Amino acid sequence: MNAKFSRNQRRIWLGCFISYAAAYVARLNMGAALSSVIESMNLTDAQGGLFQTVFALVYAAGQLVNGAIVDRISARRYIAVGMVLSGVCNLLFGLSRSYWAMVLIWALNGAVQSMLWTPIVKLMAVWFKGARRGRASFSISITLVLGNLSAWAISGFLASRVGWRMSFIIPAAVVAAVAVLAYVMLRDGPAPGEDIGEEEKAQSAARVHRAMSVPDMFLKTGLVMVLVCCVCNGFVRDGIITWGPTILASLSGGQGVGSVLSSLLIPLLNLMGLLLAQRLYGLFGENARRSTACLMGVSAVLALALRFASGAMVSCALVLGLCCSATYGINPMITTLIPMEYERVGRVGLVAGMSDCFIYLGSALAGVVTGAISDSAGWPVVFIMWCAVALASMAFAFLSMRGGRRLRSMDE
Repeated sequence: MNAKFSRNQRRIWLGCFISYAAAYVARLNMGAALSSVIESMNLTDAQGGLFQTVFALVYAAGQLVNGAIVDRISARRYIAVGMVLSGVCNLLFGLSRSYWAMVLIWALNGAVQSMLWTPIVKLMAVWFKGARRGRASFSISITLVLGNLSAWAISGFLASRVGWRMSFIIPAAVVAAVAVLAYVMLRDGPAPGEDIGEEEKAQSAARVHRAMSVPDMFLKTGLVMVLVCCVCNGFVRDGIITWGPTILASLSGGQGVGSVLSSLLIPLLNLMGLLLAQRLYGLFGENARRSTACLMGVSAVLALALRFASGAMVSCALVLGLCCSATYGINPMITTLIPMEYERVGRVGLVAGMSDCFIYLGSALAGVVTGAISDSAGWPVVFIMWCAVALASMAFAFLSMRGGRRLRSMDE
């Protein structure tokens, strides 16, 4: 099946890509500049950590709200407004002198940043079908890697050379400029006779059903089981990202080699995870739920392997990275491809928002629960816990496939 984009599809994909990559720069800059903020304002680590906490909580809640809204309004305008407001928040944060004002501003940044992902998923659902949809979904996930690298390169450099405030003021200008560019590039849907792919033309007349009620979505489409998978994936993935450097540091005698290994290996292996996920998605007939189950099974095996590879730092780092890459490969499945299944019932934005929200719930649990178990029982028990969570997620993903078949049957 031909997965080559048409000219207009390339424009839409590029507009979505640069929008979300720029959004990461205006969001992950906090991590790059945080130590400088703490030092400059004489804050405790707990006070500094509050910035990230309020952002995550508001962002997760905002995904639910914005997911419900975006199904009813222009995705193009929603993206542009969210990016401009994020630029305003970054500018105000960089100029603020009050700690509590900064906490409030960064919470507001979490709210407006939550306006961006669900309309992007909606646009891709409208513009891409079949093999092109899979290609667009997997390639858009590279924004996380690019956004991380850009945020740390730009904000880290600015914080060290000209002060942390410019780490927010410059990204404010970047995201505002990209907002204008995105508004020009994006369209809510193809115009009559516009250049789109042949498969999209063939499916353009497919019937869109009346919006399904939320109770019916939970009961009839396997959505509950998909959301459990989201929590499990966030728990294992961010448990590794958060605690991986600590695990490796304990093996290296606290010399910092573990942090270097994890920072080099994980981004590289995450790209491998995306490639593996894309290949599985094609092999399984573009079935995102089955592909998710398979990758969670791979994650479970690798998590169990950590129990036996944790004696040597290099082998442990490699297995940690591979396990993280498998969970990262799942990300486009549960945040993009599965929500796109709900295009048939007019609920793409809502399901995309719920998926992202529940991933953040799993991420929030990962830090506390993993830390508590490592303190009380040690890292080997943590590895077994990750394996058990991944196996549970695999089972729920398989169980959700019946609901996926019910959704697909609506087109028949």
